[in-house]
Amino acid sequence: MRVMTFNVQHCLDFIKKEINVDLFAEAIRKQNVDVCCLNEVYNEGPRERNTDQSGYIAEKLGFYPFFGEAIKVGGENPYGIAMVSRFAFKSVEKVDIPDRDTDKPRFEHRCCIKAVVEVDGQDVTVINSHFGLNDGEKQSAVETVCRLVGECETPVIVTGDFNMQPDNEILRPLFECLKDTTELDKGQTNTFRSDDPTRKIDYILYKGLRCVSCETVNEIYADHLPIVAEFKF
Repeated sequence: MRVMTFNVQHCLDFIKKEINVDLFAEAIRKQNVDVCCLNEVYNEGPRERNTDQSGYIAEKLGFYPFFGEAIKVGGENPYGIAMVSRFAFKSVEKVDIPDRDTDKPRFEHRCCIKAVVEVDGQDVTVINSHFGLNDGEKQSAVETVCRLVGECETPVIVTGDFNMQPDNEILRPLFECLKDTTELDKGQTNTFRSDDPTRKIDYILYKGLRCVSCETVNEIYADHLPIVAEFKF
């Protein structure tokens, strides 16, 4: 099972500075993944650029899509996270992260997607999220993800843009209950910014299955580099 995490910055081509959803669909296809977890995704809204980006990508790949709305930009344009999967979802839901630091600059409501897929007769839970920028938001996100992991009776894969580097103490509870695929990444592991990556803020973590490879894909599409990990049961 191959899994990708990818902050696509609403499918904005980092080089040409224009939205190009086809570029991102091909970037995902190129990695031959089974599940791709997306951050910073638009869905349909009145604004011209607000199209169903995850639905379009899924259609191009022959996958199943799910969009999780976090906010409405301008009060009416859906924006959030998504997941596209080669496997049909046995169950899938959006889980809101409780708000903290609502009075702080750059506060933004956040959410998770929790999906269960069946791979070769084995159920796997995949959780995708995009954490906030303030410490209180990050703590709330970590607590929410740890709770979701604790509720799972299946192997678990957790992905996303956590907006924190690995040495941030706020991340410790996640590293205590999950393994980090980064240890298997033989190349450079920083993910941001894509043109000169100096920070690792994107992750694929796991529990209850075996990671056999991990790669930070050093190809520029958005402002983040994607990560791909392969798992076996």
